[in-house]
Amino acid sequence: MTSQIIKDITDFIFVDHMPQKSDVIFLPGGSHPAQPEYAAELYKNGFAPLIIPSGGVDIKNDKWPGVREKSDIYNDNYQSDCDFFTDVLVKNGVPTEAIIGENKSRYTRENAFLSRKLVDEKKISL
Repeated sequence: MTSQIIKDITDFIFVDHMPQKSDVIFLPGGSHPAQPEYAAELYKNGFAPLIIPSGGVDIKNDKWPGVREKSDIYNDNYQSDCDFFTDVLVKNGVPTEAIIGENKSRYTRENAFLSRKLVDEKKISL
């Protein structure tokens, strides 16, 4: 990857200020529960009415790598980042109707583009 792509991804993912109310909470894929647990707290505190967990399988291995932490709590047979994040969100109090999952992406850039496509297809105004 070029350094510009890495900078763009870093700027997109890492925010160094306090959260503000928004249209959606976007979760690029992963296998650690901390991110969707925090998103569930933001949702319950009214920061956004929708959450988009995004992610399919790992591009290198063509499968989902598995739960990295708290596998005693999150122990379903997940097939994608999206499946895992959705389960974490639901177990932390987010209703399923507030979750719009994207499970086709294989890397971070696809997380963003395919999630945007999903939002556009559902005619959700952002």
